[in-house]
Amino acid sequence: MTRLPKAEVNPTIAPTRCPTLPENQRLKLNNLKVRPSLLTLSPTLTMQHVLRGIALALRGRSLTVALKGQSLTIALAIAGGIALAGCDSQSDPFRNRASTPETPVEPAQESQPATGSEGQTEAIATIQAIVANPVSVTLGQGEPEPAQINQTMAYGDQIRTADQALAEVGLVNGAMFRIGGNAALTLQPSQLRLDAGQMITWVEGALAEPIEIVTPAGIAGIRGTTVFVNIEDDPNAPVEIFSWEGEVAFRLADSENEVVLTSGEQLFIYPGERDIEALSQQVQPLDRAAAQERLEGSPLINGFSSPLPTRPEIEATVDAL
Repeated sequence: MTRLPKAEVNPTIAPTRCPTLPENQRLKLNNLKVRPSLLTLSPTLTMQHVLRGIALALRGRSLTVALKGQSLTIALAIAGGIALAGCDSQSDPFRNRASTPETPVEPAQESQPATGSEGQTEAIATIQAIVANPVSVTLGQGEPEPAQINQTMAYGDQIRTADQALAEVGLVNGAMFRIGGNAALTLQPSQLRLDAGQMITWVEGALAEPIEIVTPAGIAGIRGTTVFVNIEDDPNAPVEIFSWEGEVAFRLADSENEVVLTSGEQLFIYPGERDIEALSQQVQPLDRAAAQERLEGSPLINGFSSPLPTRPEIEATVDAL
């Protein structure tokens, strides 16, 4: 076999970029079987000419390459393939792919909810008075604990009373409420969810935002009024809504239609009630004697050391009945 002499490089000829071969042509080159006699090259033929000729022949799908009067078979592609291995790696996107290290991808981090500087939620209510015990609070996902005067509460917190215990809570939006009679109330955005017991709610000044009382029977909207709600221990007993003064708008949980109660009117809603029109016909005013008896005997109105701020309005309602 004739050895190729060391190729002379003409300094006037610019270096030629190594060609990039199509994938189908690479497969053809890998599968070629040739005789050793076909690997004889002309002494005057440089490797640069071989590579350029091979590239042109492969692009035209020719089986024979003519280089400077010399006739070579396509088998010379094997020699060119050996030389291609020395080309710049940028000219062959398939070269050394397996040896190229990949940058590891870090797993995405789950976003965490923002908390305050001390990791506490914002207080929206304060326990202002406790009459007798037990009164307990459940803060967030914690365990029930004895309630304390001036203790703050946030959305999701619950307050409970048992036996003869009473509690008064003030909200930052201007609403106030008192609970008793085995009551259970949970603070929610723009809502007070009463699950059991008795509750009286009023507003000092103007409400910063609307607020509703959610009961098992429906939802009562406070409109700058004093409203009383009673939920008996018996699950079959009706829920009572009574307006001591002003208007209360009651609606079923799955309806936008409302029944409006005015001063001195009451409504009883039985479990499973779905007819808001029928409920509107059941609104009844409380007579004066019954209203006076309720006013004098209400522990939520009279059981605290501080009088109910809206008592003058309530007394005016009773006198007008």
